[in-house]
Amino acid sequence: MDHLQRTQTHLPSLLTSILFALCGLLLLGIGLLMGFTALMTSFSGESVQVGQTILFVAFGFEAILLFTAAFFTFQKTLSQPSADQTSFIIVSRPQILVGMFVAASVILIGSLIGGNEQVNWLLLPVLTIPAIVLPLGVLLTLGTHRLPLGTRWQSWSVLGLSMTLVPLLLLVVEAVLGILLFIIVIAYMSFQPELVSKFQALAQQILILGPQSEAAQDLLSPFLTNPEVIIITLIYLAILVPTMEELLKPLGIWLLAGRLDSIAQGFTLGALSGAGYALIETVGVSGQAGEWGSLLFTRIGTGLLHITTSGLMGTVIVFAWRERRYLPLIGTYLLAVLLHGLWNAVAMLYTFSTLAKLLHQTGRLGTIQLPLIVVMSFLAVLLFLILIRSNQRMRKTLTPSVPEPVLPPETMDPSA
Repeated sequence: MDHLQRTQTHLPSLLTSILFALCGLLLLGIGLLMGFTALMTSFSGESVQVGQTILFVAFGFEAILLFTAAFFTFQKTLSQPSADQTSFIIVSRPQILVGMFVAASVILIGSLIGGNEQVNWLLLPVLTIPAIVLPLGVLLTLGTHRLPLGTRWQSWSVLGLSMTLVPLLLLVVEAVLGILLFIIVIAYMSFQPELVSKFQALAQQILILGPQSEAAQDLLSPFLTNPEVIIITLIYLAILVPTMEELLKPLGIWLLAGRLDSIAQGFTLGALSGAGYALIETVGVSGQAGEWGSLLFTRIGTGLLHITTSGLMGTVIVFAWRERRYLPLIGTYLLAVLLHGLWNAVAMLYTFSTLAKLLHQTGRLGTIQLPLIVVMSFLAVLLFLILIRSNQRMRKTLTPSVPEPVLPPETMDPSA
């Protein structure tokens, strides 16, 4: 009986270690292919695509993380004591300040050289990893300060799932939701003959002019800032996407809730899952040389959003499992969806406002950029305060069975 119980306990670790190893090999293979293509392009005397070299390095880094996750989860499969050691993120204040300074420096340097095709393909890949990882690391450190992450195999399992299964599930679910929304829009248009006629005429003009022609783009551009288009986009990105992401991002916490020792571990592992998902998202859009600096800078706010909301969800998932009380879970989930939806809505309205301004369209849409920046800044400050306050509250919930880490004198927090 004991043998059967041990086999059942470690089977999930075996499966996840295989998943992480296979995904790591896939990323490594894609990265090496991009690196080889860039190398051959360089030897042929043609311009190297900076996106290829960035993803070569970034995918290699992600592969290393997944191989590490596979190692620790497989250690759990072998019942190695090292896999069950409790892990903490212990970083001193000077180290946090250094991390912030280095992150700001590399983003600034990358912004300055982003448009230089002579060197950006070589330098931006080197700068991309610290520009992505350091801000996420600082935010994660502030959120998990003096809190236990759980055992090594648990923390690496959560990180690995947030980088593999979670993005895959969300990609499928969001694609299905997008298709359903498209079908609803088509069905609505079928009851609007005049609207259908306009789109048919527009399609014919674009086909005659050529989809890539400047005249065709001029014809299509006004429709991109049409109120109906904006509403449909907001429904998808500010309602449907946050609803699914906040439910699935803490997948690792859903699976491990019954094995965690405290709600504090739920919070820290939730924050870790948010950081892992933010890492995957940011790497996926990091290959744009011209907008590299501004893109990675704005992605810091998105990383803060994912870390904070997933941390909140991790807390209430474990709380609901332990206390069998589900109203806090529902309320926190709705709060996370609201915060995420507001963030996406402001970001998309800013994009539409920028587009309207470029098209020289009259009206309020092209003049609301400054208020939107103010709202986005307020949301970022609010998320940061929620993250810090949640850390303080979680530290008060720790019991003697879940001790705080013993820190060296120079890393002690005098405000604790």
